[in-house]
Amino acid sequence: MIYLVLNVVSIGVIPWKEALNATAIGSLVVERSWGQLAAIIVTLLIVWTAFASVYTGLLGGSRLPYNASRDGLFFKPFGRLHERFNFPHIALLAMGVVTAIACFFDLSQIISILIAASVLVQFIGQVAALTILRFKQPNLQRPYKQWLYPIFSIIALLGWIYVFLSSGTVAIRWAIGWTLLGVIAYVIWAYFEKTWPFRPIEVHEEFVSQEAGEDIAGEMAD
Repeated sequence: MIYLVLNVVSIGVIPWKEALNATAIGSLVVERSWGQLAAIIVTLLIVWTAFASVYTGLLGGSRLPYNASRDGLFFKPFGRLHERFNFPHIALLAMGVVTAIACFFDLSQIISILIAASVLVQFIGQVAALTILRFKQPNLQRPYKQWLYPIFSIIALLGWIYVFLSSGTVAIRWAIGWTLLGVIAYVIWAYFEKTWPFRPIEVHEEFVSQEAGEDIAGEMAD
């Protein structure tokens, strides 16, 4: 709601045709409303907030490969901590390199690439994973059912494919390349860890019964 109100206020101060070509819409709105000094102050606050956001995202993002490594699901060097300052320095450096590479692209291109990669890996991958799971383990206990399966899965798949193709040629190429890079990294990791596909693994599913789930929920509520 706050973001929506900000956009409505901005359009009320700056005509939308002019706002399309504005590179600093927030500063321009403040300058038209309260003058140049206020615009400078707001611009500095925006820059400071952007730096804090990138800094926080960089630190938080470095914890993903670090925790994956500590859980035995990623390359072991990423699980190391700095001897003096006790932070995942290798994971942080890797995330810093990725962030630095992203700085050479336009923001709209970065957003399109991220959307395309997310759609390919997460959303299309979810539909594929659900279908494969239901096919390979039809008797697996499931807490809910999908009505008219697989109609809605097919509709979702077609929709996400449309979104993926609409992201543009550049974003599609980068998303596919980034995914292939991840597959190569996994194959290398799996080879040294001697796990699937270099060694067959057994997957066991365990489910909490409804009564046990209600007891756990009651204990958490207490």
